Amino acid sequence: MATKFFLLTLATTTTMIPPSQYMKIINPNDTIVGIFNTSAGSSSGVNVGNWVSDESPSSAFDDDINTKYLNYAAGDTSITSGLQSGFYVTPLIGRSIATGIQFATANDNFERDPITVTLEGSNNASAQLSLGASWKLIYSGSTGINASVDPGRMTYVAMQNFNNTLAYTSFRLLATSKRASSYGVQYSEVSIYNFV
Repeated sequence: MATKFFLLTLATTTTMIPPSQYMKIINPNDTIVGIFNTSAGSSSGVNVGNWVSDESPSSAFDDDINTKYLNYAAGDTSITSGLQSGFYVTPLIGRSIATGIQFATANDNFERDPITVTLEGSNNASAQLSLGASWKLIYSGSTGINASVDPGRMTYVAMQNFNNTLAYTSFRLLATSKRASSYGVQYSEVSIYNFV
């Protein structure tokens, strides 16, 4: 029986990863809460964001590249509109060690593409997840979406890998920069991965 491998291109190397070592942490049935107007280590408060019902946070990991999550946040058209928005999620899979993220661009408005993000982890109860003290920074960096060249619409970009050895029950992702001025930040899919 032949063994299948996934080809992953890392920052400076290409690595063959057997499928038994490649695991998606978040899935469509996981509990997700959309947030905005916060930053890594800060509380998200009671304001959950500004989106239309068919472009909600759950669209970010519904395994359907034809849907998207669009967070308008405060709703202006500046370069900061939609920044510090995102979500937190408690995966049904339980405690997991996140070591990579991968984004897919949305269907329109390339100006809304997130260019950099933060990813945090927490082992606190769901009632405490709006508190900044609940979160520990795992990653701050690129989404893999090129800031200068549009990779195309509804397109998966290269996975971004990072070092992390700590397991968490919940994850919080926030957009920290985007391509250009436009209403909000949007993406079709985001996946958080663990290599086991």
